[in-house]
Amino acid sequence: MPSHVVRVQKALKLWARRPTRLLLEGEHKSYFAGRSLDFDDLREYVAGDDVKDIDWMGTARSGKVLVRRYRALRHHNVVFVVDCGRNMAALSGGGERKADLAIDLVGALGLIAQRQGDNLGLVAGDSRHYSYLPLRATPAHLEQMLQFIDGHTSLESAPSDLYAQLMFVARTIRRRLFLVVVADELALDSAHELLLRRLAAQHELLWVTVTDADPTAAGWADHRVVEVRDLSHLPPFLRDDPQLRREFAAAAAARRAHSDTVLKRLGVRHERVDSEGDVLPALGRLLARPRGGARPSPAPGAPPQAGEAHHA
Repeated sequence: MPSHVVRVQKALKLWARRPTRLLLEGEHKSYFAGRSLDFDDLREYVAGDDVKDIDWMGTARSGKVLVRRYRALRHHNVVFVVDCGRNMAALSGGGERKADLAIDLVGALGLIAQRQGDNLGLVAGDSRHYSYLPLRATPAHLEQMLQFIDGHTSLESAPSDLYAQLMFVARTIRRRLFLVVVADELALDSAHELLLRRLAAQHELLWVTVTDADPTAAGWADHRVVEVRDLSHLPPFLRDDPQLRREFAAAAAARRAHSDTVLKRLGVRHERVDSEGDVLPALGRLLARPRGGARPSPAPGAPPQAGEAHHA
């Protein structure tokens, strides 16, 4: 079986114009009680500090008793929540299989995080079942995660149920996570918003949307288009109707605007990807934004590939 990790590693070299070390650069630091070898700065002595931490040269220069302050090194627990429902077997806005883009996203961020020693986990599935691959930090585990996404996403999969997977995380995983959601263009309702508010308060939450193909685009004119929700055929006379095209475009824009509004209100960092070339730039934008800045507020197409096209 071909290695997805090897494929993503090769793709990273092609995508990146700048070194991929710019993503998740360096160790992840946070203050903890106690000492380590990672010196940070000096502060004034307070009762209870270890006298061994007194910096005598700094004390002599300032005239105040100063102690060295240290940072402890900590690694992230990164859990990916990935939709493996039938919708992800459809094609993206760039004409690529959505599941392949999900694999690219998880693989790219997983490789970068794993290089820092981070633990990786996966919650993935559809409306019939979902699975949890617990946190581990081995290359074999990342490969297992990518193989799981690939092997469980097809037109024979059940419909998507991302809500159930997110609820599993909320009910089961108590430790703080770097939580990365990869899904298609989901219509976020009030139940989703309440659940995401809970998750965003507990975890560092990132969201990546894999876009839908537009079945009314001119590039699909000579292709058989199938609605993956029920595998029904969308005849050309419907896709070519100007009024239906306008209504479809308006509905898609409204759904995107609503999702953007909900995620922004909750302080969730969000990006969309259309194709393989969007993966690394999208991850770079997500990780470059300040972490923990915005908090939840109070509640109130490319030319297709040859063959059959599956639209979500």
